[in-house]
Amino acid sequence: MKKILIIKHGSFGDIVLSLHPLFSIKNHFKKSNITVLTESKYKEIFKCLPFINNIKIDNRVGFFSIIQNIKLILWFKKQKFDWVFDLQTSRRTNIYFFVFSKLYSFYWSGIAKKCSHPHTNINRKYLHTIDRHRQQLNISGIKRFIKPDWSLFISKNNGLNIKKPYVIIVPGGSRHRLSKRWKIENFMEIISFFSELNFLTVLVGGNDESSIIKEDDEKNLKILNLIGKTTFLDLATLSQGAIVILGNDTGPMHFLAASSRKKTKNIILFGNASDPKLCAPVGKNVVILQKDDINEITPDEIKNLIN
Repeated sequence: MKKILIIKHGSFGDIVLSLHPLFSIKNHFKKSNITVLTESKYKEIFKCLPFINNIKIDNRVGFFSIIQNIKLILWFKKQKFDWVFDLQTSRRTNIYFFVFSKLYSFYWSGIAKKCSHPHTNINRKYLHTIDRHRQQLNISGIKRFIKPDWSLFISKNNGLNIKKPYVIIVPGGSRHRLSKRWKIENFMEIISFFSELNFLTVLVGGNDESSIIKEDDEKNLKILNLIGKTTFLDLATLSQGAIVILGNDTGPMHFLAASSRKKTKNIILFGNASDPKLCAPVGKNVVILQKDDINEITPDEIKNLIN
């Protein structure tokens, strides 16, 4: 039985996209013991995967946090992994390889210098994350790329029994990248449009976005505001009943689009702050709208896609 370590930190959207190589690695190494090295905020996602045997928390503490780094090194030395798949491929994980490789021999898939299975494509930064992962695994002998089983994330008993029909809107995004957000006035026009069609609009997002929609904005509109009130797994469950999912390029949209049903239309809005060719959410029915300034996208364009 192979002992395998998969390293993945990063944003929520990156975590969702990394599930494709995780399923592919398990499909290739059917008899294996798999550990994921990740941040604590993503623990609940990886716990849903029955083939993940262990989850090791690796929150960012800074290179000079000596005690935490020593603990990680000692932990790695004890594990005796056969394979390490670095899906983060960052300066941080390259340093991990440099240190870990002094402890014992193992196969390492990533971009670290002198690793056993380097992804050396000079154009890798210009590939969509999914394609980059596919190439990286192919170099390691994993030829079959597997789609995740999104049903593993869907709960039947989470209390989200919302009367249909409803749509989901993700009006927020990273507070550090406000240029990725469509104006709230535009979202309110779309919400009003859905209310006229007698559709309930379910709002989702993180705690940092709880003040985006004001209580006065919700008057006379069919809105269920769940911003800051849902877990990662709630998103997958909510996606099953939505007829439309609309939002900015942000982590929750990745999970919603990937786990939604084939007949659900997923509309993701992009400006020039990110490139959908590199990081767009993937799913069964995804529509990308992009303009240099995200607010050049008009509500009428959204309405035309829905009608």
